Amino acid sequence: MATQYVYKRDATRLFIAVSETGKKFNIYLPVESNPIVNNADLPITMINGCISNYCFKWNNKRYTCIVKSKDQNKYTILVNGVEYKFSIESISSYLRRKLLSTENNANIQNVLKAPIPGKVIDIYVSEGDLINANEPIINIESMKMQNEYSLPINGIVRKIHVQRGQSVMKDDVLIEIDSIDV
Repeated sequence: MATQYVYKRDATRLFIAVSETGKKFNIYLPVESNPIVNNADLPITMINGCISNYCFKWNNKRYTCIVKSKDQNKYTILVNGVEYKFSIESISSYLRRKLLSTENNANIQNVLKAPIPGKVIDIYVSEGDLINANEPIINIESMKMQNEYSLPINGIVRKIHVQRGQSVMKDDVLIEIDSIDV
């Protein structure tokens, strides 16, 4: 029997930061662990007791962060005296912006199709879940062999077209994913 995954991520904790130079960062702020920036777990420790600013420790260095200005989703901050300007977008505003963009519209949605006929044994995600590239999202049994399938993108599960126990044919649409790759 295949591994049973308990996989639920809260998409409201994912943000896209865009620097003034156009560099983009996926920032995921889990409640239970360190921040994840572009799929790298950063061992950042927040320091309590800082007055009118934010303090954190990273790589044995202390950083003081002051929000200099904020205009809607655009921020100017000082980190140890160095100024940075960037915008922060929620995942829903980022996806909406991508949908409205005609040049990126073809790459928005990715679909996982059944590569072989078989029976759906398990689905490891729910609609609205965040997925990481190449993480298993579905398990299909064919000819008494169980195979886990994934997509090579980071994204949010838009629609699940199948259920556990359902038989599928080759090229049936299984799951639709909205890409969040930056």
